[in-house]
Amino acid sequence: MKLMYRNEIVINANRSSVLGVLTNPFFISGISGHVGILRVKDKQKGDYVTSEFLNSPENEFEVAYVFGTPENYHVYLGHMIGPEVSLREVKYKGETSDGKFKWEVSFFLTPINDNKTRVSIAVDAKYKTSTLARIFGRSEFDLATHIVEGHFIPFFKFYFKPSEEIEVNKIEIESEEGEANKVIAKFKEIVPRLEAGLIKISGKNLECLVIVINKDIKRVTCLVGNDVRTGSEALSLLLLYNGELKMKAYQLQLEDLIEKIED
Repeated sequence: MKLMYRNEIVINANRSSVLGVLTNPFFISGISGHVGILRVKDKQKGDYVTSEFLNSPENEFEVAYVFGTPENYHVYLGHMIGPEVSLREVKYKGETSDGKFKWEVSFFLTPINDNKTRVSIAVDAKYKTSTLARIFGRSEFDLATHIVEGHFIPFFKFYFKPSEEIEVNKIEIESEEGEANKVIAKFKEIVPRLEAGLIKISGKNLECLVIVINKDIKRVTCLVGNDVRTGSEALSLLLLYNGELKMKAYQLQLEDLIEKIED
């Protein structure tokens, strides 16, 4: 039987800003309070690697699950998959290597206006043995409640900042607009010149944010209508776009950009 806890919170930010957090697995694992990412699945290598050896990341991770109290905690190895993005849902899921603990979290976003978004958070946590139940000190439903009320809700209530508030030191260095082939050509020129920066590209029913570090594209997120695309899928969609586009490129201090994507 599935035991799921669900609650919601209204955030003073637009949907795109909230998605920027929810589609970042490092954000989500940290906010959950119980998941630590150890290695990332590399598509080219076909194996899990630590971040410094990563070339083509997939949405699969080797993780450590931590439960208990500071005086008596337990660590279990396992896996996490996500984000899995659909029309209105962003989902993560995972389990311990022995399959005795499984979990799933889904975020449902509903825009209220240009600066408010309702986020509904649903967590399902299941474990199979009484030993794990004693370690967790909670029922399955209580653990799901704890993850929502003890971690995600407080994060959005006290610590979440829309991306516009974080980009305090950005300097616009280039802009371009017109047919897609013209804008994309300029985009390709800019990336090798950026040590650290953001490139925003928009068109009809399209909003893309590209993060560049050390002259290399590190993250791409595109909002296509109500659908979110990330990684290579988002980049391919952008490069093959037909129609008018607008682009602005910003230079940032490297430490500010790292804070934006990892804090």
